[in-house]
Amino acid sequence: MEVERLQKSLKVDGDVAYTCETAGHFYLYQVLSRWEHFLSVVKPDSGKNLNRVSAEFPFHDFFEMAPQPLFKGVSFEEDMATAESCFRYIDHIFKELEEFRAFELLRSGLDRSKYLLVKEAKIIAMTCTHAALKRKELVEIGFKYDNILMEESAQILEIETFIPLLLQNPQDGFNRLKRWIMIGDHHQLPPVIKNMAFQKYSNMEQSLFTRLVRLGVPTVDLDGQGRARSSICDLYRWRYKHLGNLKHVESWKEYQLANAGFEYDFQLVDVQDFNGVGESEPSPYFYQNLAEAEYCVAVFMFMRLIGYPASKITILTTYNGQKHLIRDVINTRCANNPLIGKPHKVS
Repeated sequence: MEVERLQKSLKVDGDVAYTCETAGHFYLYQVLSRWEHFLSVVKPDSGKNLNRVSAEFPFHDFFEMAPQPLFKGVSFEEDMATAESCFRYIDHIFKELEEFRAFELLRSGLDRSKYLLVKEAKIIAMTCTHAALKRKELVEIGFKYDNILMEESAQILEIETFIPLLLQNPQDGFNRLKRWIMIGDHHQLPPVIKNMAFQKYSNMEQSLFTRLVRLGVPTVDLDGQGRARSSICDLYRWRYKHLGNLKHVESWKEYQLANAGFEYDFQLVDVQDFNGVGESEPSPYFYQNLAEAEYCVAVFMFMRLIGYPASKITILTTYNGQKHLIRDVINTRCANNPLIGKPHKVS
């Protein structure tokens, strides 16, 4: 440890490196006092004796592993700059220990996490639901923030949108929040409202983001996409204003060459009911369709057999129930087959 090595180089007795507190006392009474004495002796000399800096510098032994000679004796200014650089290194060690000192006093993981949250963290991520559950606790510990970046704003209930804005107490009668950025797509799925009366007659499925867009609040609209082939983007391009393609979509070969084994860039397949059963609902809002799951897994197995690596294949579905059903079918059909295995992700 650097503090212990510094202690030995200064020939100071005791175990000053045992805690951050003892290290702080060591810095104040042994290190800083020597540095101040060094400055008081060297500064008045002001370059009359070129060897004065080297002769009076108190930390020679600590920097014995640095390139030697430490002081070249060419000019007073150069040697003084070297001495100040060495002391900055020592000072930085004790400043870091001072930052860690709180963890000696805070024993539990919860207290330490609260300290980091309030004092050290620059970026904090949480869901609106978590913010609602922890609001009282966050306010009590003095949680402060200046900016809010809200992602998927179009899928958040209007009332839930206000919760992250109220996680701190005002200062001098003013809220310190300076910036609120909402990112979302009101053309995609709205918030999920399971109560049909609230959904249809109270317009509760309209998010605050969608409300602001409909009221004409100025927005910054993205006009370029880079995730899909141009032919696939044409399926939903009509839904947006002036949606174009980024340059790499037009130039990279991944977007220009055909997918081996497939005749079309995209295919819409009408899967008939399997054994007379179509979409099922084993539990409320847990939708499944066995025929679709079997078809997806069969396509995955076909892709593996013609050479697609499993790491390049992802199966996406819109329902949690269908996701778990697809995983079950994969485990049954091909998970244990070393030639096929599992796709990179089923989500």
